[in-house]
Amino acid sequence: MPGIRLHPNYQGYSLDHPAVARLLAMAAERGLVVQIAAWMEDERTQHPLLRVPMVDLVRLAPVVAKAPGVKVVVLNGFISVRLAQRALPGLKKFDRVVFDLAMQEQLAGLRVLIDAVGLDRVVFGSYSPMFYFEAATLKLRESALTANETEPILFGNARRLLGTG
Repeated sequence: MPGIRLHPNYQGYSLDHPAVARLLAMAAERGLVVQIAAWMEDERTQHPLLRVPMVDLVRLAPVVAKAPGVKVVVLNGFISVRLAQRALPGLKKFDRVVFDLAMQEQLAGLRVLIDAVGLDRVVFGSYSPMFYFEAATLKLRESALTANETEPILFGNARRLLGTG
């Protein structure tokens, strides 16, 4: 198992909970990747009595700082520049924090994500089966990336994070 996935908003804790820092430190010791799902479902589709907010990623940077070497993939965390803008300055300090492209939905969204975090910090993500897999591949084509930009997103950045490439 190369890693673990957390769903803090569904599991009922915030990222600044002491157990999260402990878990990240343990994952770093074992070389595991920690995926943190920031968002699972658009609030507009949720029942009014069962609202699950987006994970507050601003709280992640101080926790990552306490776990040197931890490898983190933020899933569904970059829905829009506006939503991610508060968390990005803190998270960009850590070269082992990467972002998937699954929920990036704006026009030229992948280019916006690359410009915000850097090409070496973006990994392919589809959010399948919730989204059609082809939607993620269309994001690559729509953004008119070169082969030198596409390869790291599809393979290189994940291999580097996993230590396999």
